[in-house]
Amino acid sequence: MELDFSSIPPDGSRLRARAFWRFAGRIEHEQLDFKRSAGHLKEAIPAMAMSRGGVLVLGVSDERRLVGHALDQETLDRVAAVAYESGVEVDVRAIAVGRVPLTLLVVPAVPDRIVTTPDGRLLRRVGSANQPLRGAAVTRFVLARALR
Repeated sequence: MELDFSSIPPDGSRLRARAFWRFAGRIEHEQLDFKRSAGHLKEAIPAMAMSRGGVLVLGVSDERRLVGHALDQETLDRVAAVAYESGVEVDVRAIAVGRVPLTLLVVPAVPDRIVTTPDGRLLRRVGSANQPLRGAAVTRFVLARALR
């Protein structure tokens, strides 16, 4: 699946549920990850940056219910810390779907260097999961980047 970055709602958007699901779809993939909260960003942001980029939607449960996650100071600080530690410029957007606040984290692809998690792991998005590169896969990945 391919995410159309031009269709990402701008900051401050108010969407109807149908328009939101048309934009996002209900299936997570390499470029889309639903999170209930901002708790697991240390892996998700670097993994997306090392793949094709994508969007993390905060405030959607695993069952695809809109549970809400407003952009607050704690979330902004958490995103800023992970972005700083991994060296990825994350675009943070607050939107609403009906009356439910959501936070979108737009993560760019970073093709010209290696991005690791704050603890030094190299991850890639594979399907809907963040997968570590190990052994010879690390060598192949780094060499492929160097040859670009």
